[in-house]
Amino acid sequence: MKNKIILSVMTLGLITWSCSESPIGQQPIDSIAPGAVSNVNVKNIPGGAILSYTLPDDEDLLYVKAVYNLKEGLAEAKSSLYTDTIKVVGFGDMEPREVSLIAVDRSRNESAPVKVTVNPEEPPVLTIGKTLDLVQDFGGVQGLWTNNNRDEVTVHIVRKDEYGDYQPLETFYTTVIEGSGAARGLDTIPMDFGIYVKDRWGNISPTLYKELTPMFETSFDKTKWSNAKLPNDIGEGAGWGMSRIWDGIYGPGDNGFSSPGGTGVWPQSITIDLGAVGKISRLLLYQRGDAYIFSKGNLKQFEVYGATDLDPTGNWDSWALLGTFESVKPSGLPLGQHSSEDDDVALVSGENFIMPLDVPPVRWIRIKVLRTWAGGDNFQIGELFVFGDNRSELYQ
Repeated sequence: MKNKIILSVMTLGLITWSCSESPIGQQPIDSIAPGAVSNVNVKNIPGGAILSYTLPDDEDLLYVKAVYNLKEGLAEAKSSLYTDTIKVVGFGDMEPREVSLIAVDRSRNESAPVKVTVNPEEPPVLTIGKTLDLVQDFGGVQGLWTNNNRDEVTVHIVRKDEYGDYQPLETFYTTVIEGSGAARGLDTIPMDFGIYVKDRWGNISPTLYKELTPMFETSFDKTKWSNAKLPNDIGEGAGWGMSRIWDGIYGPGDNGFSSPGGTGVWPQSITIDLGAVGKISRLLLYQRGDAYIFSKGNLKQFEVYGATDLDPTGNWDSWALLGTFESVKPSGLPLGQHSSEDDDVALVSGENFIMPLDVPPVRWIRIKVLRTWAGGDNFQIGELFVFGDNRSELYQ
């Protein structure tokens, strides 16, 4: 009997000790608000501010949040207890704004807010908006802009309709530094256009308005194209013939023309008979797809020459230089890496290479490749379109 009593007391002691032990890895729930942040310092930046502060001395502190108003409503930014700074962004102007800093603990108790005033510097949407321009182009108009910090924005081209309202024509999602985008397929009559910038918070730049008259543009009929190889042109890689440049097959997949590697010849050139004389406005080039976009043998730097009469010797003196071009990866990512915007430009929408307005009419074009993305000794082209004015009453 005595043994039983001792066992019961020992058991009771174990239970009492177990119940009084603190939970492992979890703070107890309470209703006590944490202390507030202090010593707040404000560093204003374009479209926002960086706030630094001293954290409260609370063991159960979880994070600090900044609460502020944007154009589209209330916004929050959060920063963990392991850092003493928080960034607020999304302001569309340079007006003073009030930001509340609130400490939050693991019980989701909130401290009293510490209110500070920020004075955002000029936001990207306004900085980029100041660089906007609209110019006359073949088949439409071309928008131009500069985005030195590669901010994520959209550029919108609009046109006035018959009721006097502006309707969207094209939208460009872009992070490139020197950006351009065209709205094409328009008639050759005077029209009222506009262009503006918008960011992901709904902020919009002032709209630039212009009256412009699109120039006539059509696509050169690729059924009339042919290989006009000259003695000093490069040949075709096995299974990668010239006709694959104009066969209408492009996009994801492994299709196109390739020059042979290991020839020791560089730069390399090819010559195409367009089958009609015309003034070229632009080349639309699609890259070799799959893992090759903005890498391998896809064109990085090249020259385009033109002629109305073909010199069978291939002498470069008989050719007029139409333009020198460089392929630009929109994302700016290192070789071998690419974004969805890169994929779209390389395989879906294509790269437009715009000719100067004063180029002469030509029938034959010659592409001289100066450098590929990988810097190798051969090159590839997925597909090529040539646009311009080849109306027979003007040029034949």
